[in-house]
Amino acid sequence: MMNRSSSGAAETKSKRIYDLLRERIFQNRYAAGDRLPSTRDLSGELGVSRSTVVEVYEQLIAEGYLESRPGSGTYVANLGKRQRSEAFPHAAKEDGAPAGLPENPVPFRGIDFRPSFPALDSVPVRKWKEAALTALDQASAADFGYAEDPAGREDLRVILCRLLLHSKGIRCKPSQVIVTSGATQAIALLCRLLLQPGDVVATEDPMAPFIRQIFVSTGAELLPVPVDEHGLRVEELPATPRPKCVYVTPSHQFPLGGILSIGRRFQLLEYARQTGCYVIEDDYDSDFRYEGMPIHALRELDEERVVYVGTFSKTLFPALRIGYMIVPHHLLDPLLRLKRLMDMHGPTLPQAALARFIAERHFERHVARMKRVYGKKRSLLIACLRDTFGNGVRISGDAAGLHLIAEWPDCRFDSRTVALLERQQIRIYPAERYAIVRGKHENRLVMGFGNLAESQVEEGVRAIAEIGPGIIRR
Repeated sequence: MMNRSSSGAAETKSKRIYDLLRERIFQNRYAAGDRLPSTRDLSGELGVSRSTVVEVYEQLIAEGYLESRPGSGTYVANLGKRQRSEAFPHAAKEDGAPAGLPENPVPFRGIDFRPSFPALDSVPVRKWKEAALTALDQASAADFGYAEDPAGREDLRVILCRLLLHSKGIRCKPSQVIVTSGATQAIALLCRLLLQPGDVVATEDPMAPFIRQIFVSTGAELLPVPVDEHGLRVEELPATPRPKCVYVTPSHQFPLGGILSIGRRFQLLEYARQTGCYVIEDDYDSDFRYEGMPIHALRELDEERVVYVGTFSKTLFPALRIGYMIVPHHLLDPLLRLKRLMDMHGPTLPQAALARFIAERHFERHVARMKRVYGKKRSLLIACLRDTFGNGVRISGDAAGLHLIAEWPDCRFDSRTVALLERQQIRIYPAERYAIVRGKHENRLVMGFGNLAESQVEEGVRAIAEIGPGIIRR
Protein backbone atom coordinates (compact mmCIF):
# COMPACT_ATOMS: atom_id res chain seq x y z
CA MET A 1 0.00 0.00 0.00
CA MET A 2 1.36 3.46 -0.91
CA ASN A 3 2.18 5.57 2.12
CA ARG A 4 0.85 9.08 2.51
CA SER A 5 4.08 10.85 1.59
CA SER A 6 4.59 8.94 -1.68
CA SER A 7 0.90 9.30 -2.52
CA GLY A 8 1.11 13.05 -1.92
CA ALA A 9 4.21 13.36 -4.10
CA ALA A 10 2.52 11.49 -6.97
CA GLU A 11 -0.58 13.66 -6.60
CA THR A 12 1.57 16.81 -6.73
CA LYS A 13 3.32 15.65 -9.90
CA SER A 14 -0.02 14.81 -11.54
CA LYS A 15 -1.45 18.21 -10.61
CA ARG A 16 1.58 20.06 -11.98
CA ILE A 17 1.50 18.19 -15.28
CA TYR A 18 -2.27 18.67 -15.49
CA ASP A 19 -1.90 22.43 -14.91
CA LEU A 20 0.95 22.65 -17.44
CA LEU A 21 -0.98 20.91 -20.25
CA ARG A 22 -4.22 22.72 -19.48
CA GLU A 23 -2.46 26.11 -19.57
CA ARG A 24 -0.83 25.27 -22.89
CA ILE A 25 -4.25 24.48 -24.32
CA PHE A 26 -5.70 27.76 -22.99
CA GLN A 27 -2.75 29.70 -24.44
CA ASN A 28 -3.23 27.97 -27.81
CA ARG A 29 0.26 26.54 -27.68
CA TYR A 30 -1.56 23.25 -28.18
CA ALA A 31 -4.12 24.16 -30.84
CA ALA A 32 -7.26 22.25 -31.70
CA GLY A 33 -6.35 19.11 -33.61
CA ASP A 34 -2.72 19.02 -32.42
CA ARG A 35 -1.46 15.55 -31.61
CA LEU A 36 0.11 15.35 -28.15
CA PRO A 37 3.28 13.37 -27.42
CA SER A 38 2.75 9.74 -26.49
CA THR A 39 2.53 9.00 -22.78
CA ARG A 40 5.88 7.21 -23.01
CA ASP A 41 7.61 10.18 -24.69
CA LEU A 42 6.12 12.77 -22.33
CA SER A 43 6.96 10.75 -19.22
CA GLY A 44 10.56 10.53 -20.40
CA GLU A 45 10.69 14.26 -21.16
CA LEU A 46 9.28 15.23 -17.75
CA GLY A 47 11.10 12.58 -15.75
CA VAL A 48 7.95 11.02 -14.25
CA SER A 49 6.35 7.60 -14.47
CA ARG A 50 4.24 6.74 -17.49
CA SER A 51 1.28 5.95 -15.22
CA THR A 52 1.34 9.57 -13.97
CA VAL A 53 1.07 10.91 -17.52
CA VAL A 54 -1.66 8.37 -18.38
CA GLU A 55 -3.64 9.57 -15.36
CA VAL A 56 -3.33 13.21 -16.47
CA TYR A 57 -4.34 12.41 -20.07
CA GLU A 58 -7.39 10.49 -18.83
CA GLN A 59 -8.43 13.41 -16.64
CA LEU A 60 -8.10 15.90 -19.51
CA ILE A 61 -10.03 13.58 -21.81
CA ALA A 62 -12.78 13.26 -19.18
CA GLU A 63 -13.02 17.05 -18.91
CA GLY A 64 -13.17 17.49 -22.69
CA TYR A 65 -9.80 19.14 -23.26
CA LEU A 66 -8.42 16.14 -25.14
CA GLU A 67 -9.83 13.34 -27.23
CA SER A 68 -8.42 9.89 -27.79
CA ARG A 69 -8.33 8.41 -31.28
CA PRO A 70 -7.67 4.67 -31.04
CA GLY A 71 -4.69 3.62 -33.11
CA SER A 72 -3.74 7.25 -33.77
CA GLY A 73 -3.04 9.00 -30.47
CA THR A 74 -4.32 11.78 -28.22
CA TYR A 75 -5.40 15.10 -29.73
CA VAL A 76 -6.50 18.52 -28.50
CA ALA A 77 -10.26 18.92 -28.73
CA ASN A 78 -11.89 21.85 -30.48
CA LEU A 79 -12.88 24.14 -27.61
CA GLY A 80 -14.16 26.97 -29.79
CA LYS A 81 -13.12 30.43 -28.59
CA ARG A 82 -10.62 30.14 -25.73
CA GLN A 83 -11.20 33.04 -23.39
CA ARG A 84 -7.82 32.71 -21.73
CA SER A 85 -5.71 32.48 -24.87
CA GLU A 86 -3.28 35.28 -25.69
CA ALA A 87 -4.51 36.86 -28.88
CA PHE A 88 -1.86 38.55 -30.98
CA PRO A 89 -3.18 39.58 -34.39
CA HIS A 90 -0.37 38.03 -36.44
CA ALA A 91 1.13 35.56 -33.98
CA ALA A 92 1.20 31.81 -34.25
CA LYS A 93 1.07 29.50 -31.26
CA GLU A 94 3.94 29.46 -28.79
CA ASP A 95 6.71 26.96 -29.50
CA GLY A 96 8.17 26.60 -26.05
CA ALA A 97 8.21 28.11 -22.61
CA PRO A 98 8.50 31.81 -21.82
CA ALA A 99 12.02 33.23 -21.85
CA GLY A 100 13.86 32.53 -18.70
CA LEU A 101 11.10 30.38 -17.19
CA PRO A 102 11.42 26.60 -16.85
CA GLU A 103 8.87 24.76 -18.96
CA ASN A 104 8.75 21.48 -17.05
CA PRO A 105 7.31 21.03 -13.55
CA VAL A 106 10.52 19.23 -12.50
CA PRO A 107 14.00 20.81 -12.47
CA PHE A 108 16.02 20.27 -15.64
CA ARG A 109 19.34 18.61 -14.82
CA GLY A 110 20.96 18.60 -18.24
CA ILE A 111 22.84 21.16 -20.33
CA ASP A 112 20.64 24.24 -20.41
CA PHE A 113 21.43 27.05 -22.88
CA ARG A 114 19.00 29.27 -20.99
CA PRO A 115 19.59 32.88 -22.04
CA SER A 116 20.33 35.75 -19.70
CA PHE A 117 20.88 33.53 -16.66
CA PRO A 118 23.83 34.01 -14.29
CA ALA A 119 26.35 31.49 -12.95
CA LEU A 120 24.80 30.22 -9.75
CA ASP A 121 28.04 28.55 -8.69
CA SER A 122 29.78 31.96 -8.68
CA VAL A 123 27.47 33.75 -6.25
CA PRO A 124 29.71 35.67 -3.79
CA VAL A 125 28.26 33.75 -0.85
CA ARG A 126 30.94 34.61 1.73
CA LYS A 127 30.90 38.37 1.13
CA TRP A 128 27.11 38.41 0.87
CA LYS A 129 26.82 36.50 4.13
CA GLU A 130 29.13 39.02 5.84
CA ALA A 131 27.07 41.94 4.55
CA ALA A 132 23.80 40.26 5.55
CA LEU A 133 24.99 39.39 9.05
CA THR A 134 26.36 42.90 9.62
CA ALA A 135 23.07 44.40 8.43
CA LEU A 136 21.22 42.09 10.80
CA ASP A 137 23.50 42.87 13.73
CA GLN A 138 23.10 46.60 13.20
CA ALA A 139 19.34 46.51 12.66
CA SER A 140 17.25 48.41 15.16
CA ALA A 141 14.04 47.09 16.66
CA ALA A 142 12.11 49.28 14.21
CA ASP A 143 13.81 47.58 11.25
CA PHE A 144 11.85 44.41 12.04
CA GLY A 145 8.50 46.17 11.62
CA TYR A 146 6.66 47.61 8.63
CA ALA A 147 8.61 50.17 6.60
CA GLU A 148 7.05 53.60 6.35
CA ASP A 149 8.24 54.23 2.80
CA PRO A 150 7.07 51.84 0.04
CA ALA A 151 9.92 53.15 -2.15
CA GLY A 152 12.45 51.08 -0.19
CA ARG A 153 15.29 51.76 2.23
CA GLU A 154 16.84 55.20 1.84
CA ASP A 155 20.42 53.94 2.29
CA LEU A 156 19.97 51.59 -0.68
CA ARG A 157 18.39 54.29 -2.84
CA VAL A 158 21.23 56.70 -2.05
CA ILE A 159 23.92 54.18 -2.96
CA LEU A 160 22.03 53.19 -6.11
CA CYS A 161 22.12 56.79 -7.33
CA ARG A 162 25.91 56.83 -6.96
CA LEU A 163 26.27 53.47 -8.65
CA LEU A 164 24.07 54.44 -11.61
CA LEU A 165 25.88 57.73 -12.15
CA HIS A 166 29.21 55.92 -12.27
CA SER A 167 28.14 52.95 -14.41
CA LYS A 168 25.27 54.19 -16.60
CA GLY A 169 25.58 57.97 -16.70
CA ILE A 170 22.21 58.32 -14.95
CA ARG A 171 21.71 61.39 -12.79
CA CYS A 172 18.86 60.96 -10.34
CA LYS A 173 17.83 61.68 -6.77
CA PRO A 174 17.09 59.01 -4.16
CA SER A 175 13.51 60.26 -4.10
CA GLN A 176 13.13 59.12 -7.74
CA VAL A 177 14.19 55.53 -6.99
CA ILE A 178 11.60 52.86 -6.20
CA VAL A 179 12.95 49.51 -5.05
CA THR A 180 10.89 46.59 -6.34
CA SER A 181 10.72 42.81 -6.20
CA GLY A 182 12.80 42.40 -9.33
CA ALA A 183 12.29 44.10 -12.66
CA THR A 184 9.08 42.11 -13.08
CA GLN A 185 7.28 44.01 -10.34
CA ALA A 186 8.54 47.32 -11.69
CA ILE A 187 7.09 46.62 -15.14
CA ALA A 188 3.86 45.28 -13.64
CA LEU A 189 3.42 48.48 -11.61
CA LEU A 190 4.05 50.64 -14.68
CA CYS A 191 1.53 48.64 -16.69
CA ARG A 192 -1.08 48.99 -13.98
CA LEU A 193 -0.55 52.75 -13.87
CA LEU A 194 -0.19 53.55 -17.57
CA LEU A 195 -2.48 51.04 -19.33
CA GLN A 196 -6.20 50.42 -19.45
CA PRO A 197 -8.07 47.77 -21.44
CA GLY A 198 -8.03 48.75 -25.11
CA ASP A 199 -4.93 50.95 -24.82
CA VAL A 200 -2.01 50.30 -27.17
CA VAL A 201 1.50 49.41 -26.03
CA ALA A 202 4.33 49.20 -28.55
CA THR A 203 6.97 46.56 -27.89
CA GLU A 204 10.04 45.16 -29.53
CA ASP A 205 9.52 42.02 -31.56
CA PRO A 206 10.92 39.56 -30.60
CA MET A 207 10.83 40.00 -26.83
CA ALA A 208 10.68 38.04 -23.57
CA PRO A 209 7.29 36.26 -23.44
CA PHE A 210 6.80 36.75 -19.70
CA ILE A 211 7.13 40.53 -20.17
CA ARG A 212 4.66 40.30 -23.04
CA GLN A 213 2.25 38.49 -20.73
CA ILE A 214 2.44 41.31 -18.19
CA PHE A 215 1.36 43.82 -20.84
CA VAL A 216 -1.40 41.57 -22.16
CA SER A 217 -2.76 41.00 -18.64
CA THR A 218 -3.88 44.65 -18.54
CA GLY A 219 -6.18 44.15 -21.52
CA ALA A 220 -4.01 46.41 -23.66
CA GLU A 221 -3.42 45.75 -27.34
CA LEU A 222 0.13 44.76 -28.19
CA LEU A 223 1.73 46.48 -31.17
CA PRO A 224 4.87 44.54 -32.22
CA VAL A 225 7.64 46.61 -33.79
CA PRO A 226 10.52 44.74 -35.50
CA VAL A 227 14.15 45.09 -34.46
CA ASP A 228 17.43 44.75 -36.33
CA GLU A 229 21.12 45.00 -35.45
CA HIS A 230 20.55 48.65 -34.43
CA GLY A 231 17.64 47.88 -32.09
CA LEU A 232 14.03 48.98 -32.41
CA ARG A 233 13.08 50.18 -35.89
CA VAL A 234 11.65 53.41 -34.58
CA GLU A 235 10.45 54.54 -38.01
CA GLU A 236 7.84 51.76 -37.87
CA LEU A 237 6.16 53.15 -34.75
CA PRO A 238 2.65 54.27 -35.77
CA ALA A 239 1.32 57.79 -35.96
CA THR A 240 -2.06 56.28 -35.05
CA PRO A 241 -3.11 54.68 -32.84
CA ARG A 242 -0.87 56.38 -30.34
CA PRO A 243 0.61 53.94 -27.81
CA LYS A 244 0.54 54.78 -24.13
CA CYS A 245 4.04 53.41 -23.73
CA VAL A 246 6.90 51.87 -25.69
CA TYR A 247 8.90 49.00 -24.18
CA VAL A 248 12.57 48.72 -25.22
CA THR A 249 15.80 46.98 -24.17
CA PRO A 250 18.15 49.54 -25.79
CA SER A 251 21.52 48.51 -24.32
CA HIS A 252 21.26 44.85 -25.37
CA GLN A 253 18.02 43.99 -27.15
CA PHE A 254 16.46 40.83 -25.81
CA PRO A 255 16.90 38.41 -27.37
CA LEU A 256 18.66 39.44 -30.61
CA GLY A 257 21.33 41.58 -28.93
CA GLY A 258 21.25 44.79 -30.98
CA ILE A 259 22.17 48.15 -29.44
CA LEU A 260 19.77 51.02 -30.09
CA SER A 261 21.77 53.51 -32.12
CA ILE A 262 22.06 57.11 -30.98
CA GLY A 263 20.09 58.32 -33.99
CA ARG A 264 17.22 56.01 -33.15
CA ARG A 265 17.42 57.00 -29.48
CA PHE A 266 16.80 60.63 -30.36
CA GLN A 267 14.11 59.56 -32.82
CA LEU A 268 12.35 57.47 -30.15
CA LEU A 269 12.46 60.25 -27.58
CA GLU A 270 11.05 62.75 -30.08
CA TYR A 271 8.27 60.27 -30.86
CA ALA A 272 7.52 59.97 -27.12
CA ARG A 273 7.32 63.74 -26.73
CA GLN A 274 5.04 64.16 -29.75
CA THR A 275 2.66 61.34 -28.81
CA GLY A 276 2.78 61.84 -25.04
CA CYS A 277 3.75 58.23 -24.40
CA TYR A 278 6.31 56.92 -21.93
CA VAL A 279 9.34 54.80 -22.77
CA ILE A 280 10.02 51.86 -20.45
CA GLU A 281 13.76 51.16 -20.61
CA ASP A 282 14.55 47.64 -19.40
CA ASP A 283 18.28 47.40 -18.74
CA TYR A 284 18.51 43.77 -17.71
CA ASP A 285 22.16 42.76 -18.36
CA SER A 286 24.31 45.54 -19.84
CA ASP A 287 26.72 45.45 -16.89
CA PHE A 288 28.51 42.66 -18.75
CA ARG A 289 29.84 44.32 -21.88
CA TYR A 290 32.75 42.74 -23.76
CA GLU A 291 33.36 45.11 -26.67
CA GLY A 292 33.83 48.87 -26.63
CA MET A 293 32.83 51.36 -23.93
CA PRO A 294 29.86 50.88 -21.57
CA ILE A 295 26.54 51.90 -23.10
CA HIS A 296 24.90 54.80 -21.32
CA ALA A 297 21.24 54.56 -20.51
CA LEU A 298 18.53 55.99 -22.73
CA ARG A 299 17.21 57.85 -19.69
CA GLU A 300 20.37 59.98 -19.71
CA LEU A 301 18.83 61.81 -22.68
CA ASP A 302 15.35 62.41 -21.24
CA GLU A 303 14.30 62.29 -17.58
CA GLU A 304 10.62 63.09 -18.17
CA ARG A 305 9.53 60.50 -20.76
CA VAL A 306 11.77 57.54 -19.81
CA VAL A 307 11.30 55.17 -16.88
CA TYR A 308 14.49 53.19 -16.29
CA VAL A 309 14.15 49.64 -14.91
CA GLY A 310 17.10 47.69 -13.51
CA THR A 311 17.67 44.46 -11.59
CA PHE A 312 20.26 42.59 -9.55
CA SER A 313 19.06 39.19 -10.77
CA LYS A 314 21.81 38.94 -13.40
CA THR A 315 24.64 40.72 -11.59
CA LEU A 316 24.13 38.89 -8.26
CA PHE A 317 21.52 36.12 -8.15
CA PRO A 318 17.82 35.77 -9.08
CA ALA A 319 16.71 34.63 -5.61
CA LEU A 320 17.59 38.08 -4.24
CA ARG A 321 14.50 39.49 -5.98
CA ILE A 322 15.61 43.12 -5.83
CA GLY A 323 15.06 45.43 -8.76
CA TYR A 324 14.36 49.12 -9.05
CA MET A 325 13.06 51.84 -11.31
CA ILE A 326 14.03 55.49 -11.81
CA VAL A 327 10.83 57.43 -12.18
CA PRO A 328 9.92 60.91 -13.49
CA HIS A 329 8.79 63.14 -10.62
CA HIS A 330 5.18 63.38 -11.78
CA LEU A 331 4.76 59.57 -11.73
CA LEU A 332 6.19 59.05 -8.26
CA ASP A 333 3.09 59.51 -6.11
CA PRO A 334 0.73 57.29 -8.15
CA LEU A 335 3.38 54.56 -8.42
CA LEU A 336 4.08 54.65 -4.69
CA ARG A 337 0.36 54.38 -3.94
CA LEU A 338 0.17 51.32 -6.19
CA LYS A 339 3.31 49.87 -4.61
CA ARG A 340 1.83 50.20 -1.12
CA LEU A 341 -1.38 48.53 -2.26
CA MET A 342 0.53 45.71 -3.93
CA ASP A 343 2.88 44.65 -1.12
CA MET A 344 3.09 47.44 1.53
CA HIS A 345 6.88 47.39 1.02
CA GLY A 346 9.61 45.02 -0.10
CA PRO A 347 11.72 42.98 2.36
CA THR A 348 13.94 45.55 4.07
CA LEU A 349 16.75 43.45 5.58
CA PRO A 350 17.97 42.15 2.17
CA GLN A 351 17.95 45.80 1.02
CA ALA A 352 20.15 46.73 3.98
CA ALA A 353 22.54 43.90 3.11
CA LEU A 354 22.66 45.00 -0.55
CA ALA A 355 23.34 48.62 0.39
CA ARG A 356 26.30 47.51 2.52
CA PHE A 357 27.49 45.09 -0.18
CA ILE A 358 27.60 47.92 -2.74
CA ALA A 359 29.02 50.53 -0.35
CA GLU A 360 31.95 48.25 0.56
CA ARG A 361 32.69 47.79 -3.17
CA HIS A 362 32.03 44.06 -3.13
CA PHE A 363 29.46 44.54 -5.89
CA GLU A 364 31.90 46.42 -8.13
CA ARG A 365 34.56 43.75 -7.67
CA HIS A 366 32.07 40.92 -8.22
CA VAL A 367 30.84 42.41 -11.51
CA ALA A 368 34.43 42.88 -12.70
CA ARG A 369 35.27 39.27 -11.84
CA MET A 370 32.14 37.87 -13.46
CA LYS A 371 32.78 39.90 -16.59
CA ARG A 372 36.03 37.95 -16.95
CA VAL A 373 34.29 34.64 -16.19
CA TYR A 374 31.47 35.27 -18.67
CA GLY A 375 33.88 36.64 -21.26
CA LYS A 376 35.79 33.37 -21.16
CA LYS A 377 32.59 31.32 -21.54
CA ARG A 378 31.43 33.57 -24.36
CA SER A 379 34.72 33.11 -26.21
CA LEU A 380 34.55 29.35 -25.72
CA LEU A 381 31.00 29.13 -27.09
CA ILE A 382 31.94 31.20 -30.13
CA ALA A 383 35.04 29.06 -30.73
CA CYS A 384 33.05 25.82 -30.41
CA LEU A 385 30.41 27.05 -32.86
CA ARG A 386 33.00 28.15 -35.40
CA ASP A 387 35.14 25.02 -35.03
CA THR A 388 32.06 22.82 -35.46
CA PHE A 389 30.16 24.68 -38.17
CA GLY A 390 32.78 26.90 -39.80
CA ASN A 391 31.25 29.50 -42.10
CA GLY A 392 27.91 27.74 -41.82
CA VAL A 393 27.02 29.65 -38.67
CA ARG A 394 26.62 33.40 -38.14
CA ILE A 395 27.10 34.76 -34.64
CA SER A 396 25.62 38.06 -33.48
CA GLY A 397 24.30 39.86 -30.40
CA ASP A 398 27.36 38.87 -28.36
CA ALA A 399 28.79 42.29 -27.46
CA ALA A 400 27.17 42.18 -24.01
CA GLY A 401 25.10 40.07 -21.69
CA LEU A 402 24.90 36.36 -21.00
CA HIS A 403 23.72 35.02 -24.37
CA LEU A 404 24.34 35.31 -28.09
CA ILE A 405 22.52 34.51 -31.32
CA ALA A 406 23.66 31.65 -33.56
CA GLU A 407 22.11 31.59 -37.03
CA TRP A 408 22.27 28.89 -39.68
CA PRO A 409 21.06 29.50 -43.27
CA ASP A 410 18.52 27.04 -44.65
CA CYS A 411 17.86 25.60 -41.21
CA ARG A 412 14.75 25.42 -39.06
CA PHE A 413 14.66 24.77 -35.34
CA ASP A 414 11.19 23.33 -34.86
CA SER A 415 9.56 21.60 -31.91
CA ARG A 416 10.79 18.21 -33.14
CA THR A 417 14.42 19.33 -32.97
CA VAL A 418 13.85 20.82 -29.52
CA ALA A 419 12.32 17.55 -28.31
CA LEU A 420 15.11 15.43 -29.79
CA LEU A 421 17.76 17.46 -28.01
CA GLU A 422 15.74 17.50 -24.80
CA ARG A 423 15.81 13.71 -24.78
CA GLN A 424 19.60 13.99 -24.96
CA GLN A 425 19.46 16.30 -21.91
CA ILE A 426 20.23 19.37 -24.02
CA ARG A 427 17.82 22.29 -23.78
CA ILE A 428 17.86 24.89 -26.56
CA TYR A 429 15.91 28.10 -27.11
CA PRO A 430 14.84 28.83 -30.70
CA ALA A 431 14.59 32.58 -31.33
CA GLU A 432 11.18 31.97 -32.89
CA ARG A 433 9.64 31.27 -29.49
CA TYR A 434 10.28 34.90 -28.49
CA ALA A 435 8.63 36.33 -31.62
CA ILE A 436 5.17 37.87 -31.76
CA VAL A 437 5.02 37.90 -35.54
CA ARG A 438 6.20 34.43 -36.50
CA GLY A 439 8.23 33.05 -39.36
CA LYS A 440 11.22 35.41 -39.32
CA HIS A 441 13.63 33.76 -36.89
CA GLU A 442 13.25 30.01 -37.46
CA ASN A 443 16.96 29.50 -38.23
CA ARG A 444 18.25 31.15 -35.06
CA LEU A 445 19.06 29.92 -31.58
CA VAL A 446 19.33 32.11 -28.49
CA MET A 447 22.29 30.52 -26.71
CA GLY A 448 22.92 31.39 -23.09
CA PHE A 449 26.29 30.57 -21.57
CA GLY A 450 26.20 32.18 -18.13
CA ASN A 451 25.30 29.14 -16.03
CA LEU A 452 27.18 26.50 -18.07
CA ALA A 453 30.50 24.85 -17.31
CA GLU A 454 33.08 24.84 -20.10
CA SER A 455 32.62 21.10 -20.64
CA GLN A 456 28.88 21.62 -20.99
CA VAL A 457 29.37 24.28 -23.66
CA GLU A 458 31.47 21.88 -25.73
CA GLU A 459 29.14 18.91 -25.24
CA GLY A 460 26.06 20.98 -26.00
CA VAL A 461 27.42 22.29 -29.30
CA ARG A 462 28.41 18.76 -30.33
CA ALA A 463 24.88 17.54 -29.62
CA ILE A 464 23.36 20.33 -31.70
CA ALA A 465 25.64 19.40 -34.58
CA GLU A 466 24.63 15.74 -34.36
CA ILE A 467 20.88 16.24 -34.06
CA GLY A 468 20.23 19.74 -35.43
CA PRO A 469 18.14 19.86 -38.64
CA GLY A 470 20.05 20.40 -41.84
CA ILE A 471 23.17 21.76 -40.14
CA ILE A 472 26.26 20.93 -42.16
CA ARG A 473 29.42 20.36 -40.11
CA ARG A 474 32.68 21.55 -41.53
